[in-house]
Amino acid sequence: MLREVWAGATAAVAVAAYVFPYLYLPGVWWRAIPSTCVILFVGAMFYGRETLTFFGVKLSSRELAVSVGLFFILLPACWYLIFSVVVVEPVSAHLNAYPPAQIHQFFQVLNDEIVLRAALLTLLLRAFPYPKTVIILTAALFSVGHHLLYGLNGVDIEWPAMVSLFSFGAIANALFVRYRHIGYGLALHYAWNFYRFNSTYSLDGRVLSEGMTFNVIEGNAWVAVGSSMALVLVFVGYWHVEQTSEQSKRSELA
Repeated sequence: MLREVWAGATAAVAVAAYVFPYLYLPGVWWRAIPSTCVILFVGAMFYGRETLTFFGVKLSSRELAVSVGLFFILLPACWYLIFSVVVVEPVSAHLNAYPPAQIHQFFQVLNDEIVLRAALLTLLLRAFPYPKTVIILTAALFSVGHHLLYGLNGVDIEWPAMVSLFSFGAIANALFVRYRHIGYGLALHYAWNFYRFNSTYSLDGRVLSEGMTFNVIEGNAWVAVGSSMALVLVFVGYWHVEQTSEQSKRSELA
């Protein structure tokens, strides 16, 4: 009983640390860094040596190298997609040359991955051991969450953008469930956010709010269709690996 209470208190502190900078430190470039420290600290108090595994940040040297390489491959691809495919007349974009903003972006993405990816999926899979269902449901929560969050500010995120958000979430979820670390999902997430959230977007000369940019960027037909196709490929690969693993286990038992 005491362990469950302690686990609940730990989770509450971690969630509070995750949410705090969004509510009370808007515009401060370092605001996500203390949250990262608090989340890892309270996790260490409860999980001890298993903290790095629980938060998905325990990678081998090879996995770390692949993650870094994947980021640098995806970075120019995301730049091209955003600024050459999505941002066309009447949409325009201005890249903000402010290095500290990238520090914020990295730690914000890291917090997203350790809390909403690794910790959430790990806890859900322990209670409900059906990976594909958990992958889909949490991706749907990710998409609907954006719709509700920005809806509070009067922005209606339309269904093409929600399809893209669902696809991105499901792909990163599948990568975590398959490999049990956030390295590959972090590379994908940060490569996309690197330029995506470090630019100012305008439509017919009118600057768009952050919420409105989702309909322009993630709601772009190329992004929505492309992310959906990528999701299908990832799930086919996931299913193939799963089937191969099951066949190997049957062969060993036989």
